[in-house]
Amino acid sequence: MAESDRLYRFAELFKAALDLFEGDAEGARAWLLKPNAGLGGRRPVEMSATSAEYQTVLNLIGRLEHGVSV
Repeated sequence: MAESDRLYRFAELFKAALDLFEGDAEGARAWLLKPNAGLGGRRPVEMSATSAEYQTVLNLIGRLEHGVSV
């Protein structure tokens, strides 16, 4: 069950990143794999393990979509 939850969260993060990058799958993939200052230097892809970390990445994506400085 935990593995399917993680897979679901990853799929949702990829979808949100894809929306952020306006359909640019390569840009979304690169962003998910690169350490991010807004996440304390962690890679977004690593943060699909728990619901709290997943929500942190979604919140960051939301702030970026609305032009909020991170």
